[in-house]
Parts: sequence; structure tokens; C-alpha cells
Amino acid sequence: MTFSILAAAQSVAAKTVAEAPTRNPLADIRAWWDSSVAWVNSHWLQIGIAIAAGLAIYFLLSMIRGFALKRAQATPGEFTLTHIVGRVIHKTKSFVLAIVAVRMVAGYAQPPAVIMQIIQLVFTVAVVLQVAIWAREVILGLIQRRASDGHNETLANAMGIIRLLISVALFAIATIVILDNMGVNVTGLVAGLGIGGIAIGLAAQGIFSDLFASLSIIFDRPFRVGETIKYDTSTATV
Repeated sequence: MTFSILAAAQSVAAKTVAEAPTRNPLADIRAWWDSSVAWVNSHWLQIGIAIAAGLAIYFLLSMIRGFALKRAQATPGEFTLTHIVGRVIHKTKSFVLAIVAVRMVAGYAQPPAVIMQIIQLVFTVAVVLQVAIWAREVILGLIQRRASDGHNETLANAMGIIRLLISVALFAIATIVILDNMGVNVTGLVAGLGIGGIAIGLAAQGIFSDLFASLSIIFDRPFRVGETIKYDTSTATV
């Protein structure tokens, strides 16, 4: 009885697989190509207008970036707020300006859904990564400004590890945002990063404790070089 039921199930499964249509990648590419050609033939005027408008928007954004960068660089002083703004503008990639221009005019040309999805995906990735770069430059610029105000050589020497920590944190967040916009369930990834962070923190608890204590002293500056400090029964000069 059990054998007959198993044989019948195998027969039905084999028949289902045999009757299932086989997917031909070449046919899919051919269909996509035909639909793209049909779109170009039927919307050639809108495509031309969109390309012209996109180029105009790109050159306008490039001119604004260049003008703002020159104004920021012409301002005297280092690590001022204007200098930080100039660093942010300098880190603005031309590719990001181009994809922003393409995204702004893409809807007018009414492209096929596949092309629009590709444009949206590239736009999301480029903008999120660019925002992460901007945030990194702003944070590092403010930290360096803090170091220059008090001529803090210790903070200036610690900029390497600070840059690494900030870059890892920001680009990890950017990666999660990109995956979330792509439809990937990032709940497990966020939970895994949290558990991994806790494990690393416990394993290197002493190192991170000393590191953040040092950074706290550097930023808060509770004492300066030349001051006399008394702690418990110990007295010393910084």
C-alpha cells in the first residue's frame, strides 16, 4: 500500500516536471530586445527630449558644484565650516550627478518597466553611497576642527582609527539601506550584525574600553598639558 502511494506520487511529480515549460534565457533576451526596439520606435521624440533635458540638468549641477567648490576654497582658514562644506562638495561624484539627471527625466520618456527598475536601482545605490561619503566627510571635518581649535596633536594622530570606525559604521548602514530598498529582508542581517557586534565587544572588551576612554579624554579634554593632577594618593603633571 505504501509502495503504491509512493510510486503514484513519483509518477505525478515526473509528469508535472515533464509538462512544465522550460525557460529559455535567449528567448527572454530576445523579447526584452524587441520590446526595447518597439519603445524606441514609438517614443523617439520623448527620448530625444529627455536626453537633452538630462544633459542640461547634468551640466547645470556640475556648474553649481564647481561654483560652490571655488567659493569654499577661496575662503581663508583651514577646518572652518566653509572648508568642511568644500570637502563635502569635492567628494560629490560626477556619476551621482549623472544618475540624478537620468532619474529626473526618465519618467518623461516612459521606458519599459525593466529599464525603469534598473535606473531606480542604480539611482538608489549611487545616492545612498554618496550620502554615506558626505556624512563621513562632515563628521571627520568636525572632528578635525575640534582638534585644530585646541592644537590637539593626540586627536590628530588618532584620526586614522577614527576614520576607520566611522567609515565602517556608515557604509554598513548604507549597505543595509540598499539591500532593504532592493526588497531583501534585512531583519536577519541586522540581528546578525548586532549579535556579532556584541560577541566582538565581549571578546575585545579591554581594548574597546581603553579606546573609548582615550577618545573621551581627547574630546572632553578634562585636563591639559602642564596641569597637575591628583588621583587618590598619586600626584603627577600631564
